[in-house]
Amino acid sequence: MTKARMHELRGYEVGPVRAGLRALTVEDDREGMLEGTPYLHRRMSLLRIGTAMAADPHLYVHDLDVLRADAESRLDEWLPRERVRARLTSGWLPGGCTEPGHTELSVMWFQTAAEDPFARLAAIVRPLDWASLAGFVPFED
Repeated sequence: MTKARMHELRGYEVGPVRAGLRALTVEDDREGMLEGTPYLHRRMSLLRIGTAMAADPHLYVHDLDVLRADAESRLDEWLPRERVRARLTSGWLPGGCTEPGHTELSVMWFQTAAEDPFARLAAIVRPLDWASLAGFVPFED
């Protein structure tokens, strides 16, 4: 990506780090679900989240502990239908890192269709600690 194009990215404050939004996807979390219950939906969502976290060690799932607790208590209330995933990058590098590259963090959350995913992302990432959550990605030749 050229420098001019990088400046066009939507920026977010993640703690003291400025990060650019590289991708944002909104999916129907109940797509393909022919029948079920709120409890089953939560359990299936947690399974998908576990798979996603195994594939991306720098994935932060907003309110993951709440989702797990709700599933354990068999809460009989549907999760919001939209599952949103964003990928952010920053030029910030961990101390001592001399290799060219950037850091990256993915964020996932659930929301209703009425919510603005860009505003919600800003609220979610503002208090996060980029240094402890983001991963280094070397530049490819």
